[in-house]
Amino acid sequence: MIRGLLVLLALVSLSTALQCYNCGQVHNKPTDLQLGTFNKVIEKLHMKKCHEDRVLECKPHEDECQKVTLESTLGDRTAAPVSATVYKCGQIAKREKLCRTFKLSAHLMWHLKLEYCEVEACQGDVCFEP
Repeated sequence: MIRGLLVLLALVSLSTALQCYNCGQVHNKPTDLQLGTFNKVIEKLHMKKCHEDRVLECKPHEDECQKVTLESTLGDRTAAPVSATVYKCGQIAKREKLCRTFKLSAHLMWHLKLEYCEVEACQGDVCFEP
């Protein structure tokens, strides 16, 4: 009886795991250089372009879905900045520091400057805009 209860509890906990979109998309008609740079960045983050089916089960310590809105020239100094959106699993406790982490990582890994960054919490697919 206890064994059956443990199995049932394990199944319930698996089915209630948080699932979020895990993808990125760039907006505003990027140049070829900007699009190429963006694709390299999201690949390094183990993400892909956004589609309806890009849902990922979050890790146990990740307690919310996050939408990160960014703006950058993405290395093309002759072009206007483009906006991009990244959807990911995240942690409430780390939300406020996430933009600082993204800006530092972009600068160190790709020599990119993020002119704008904002993170907001999402409820499942509420903030996903394909």
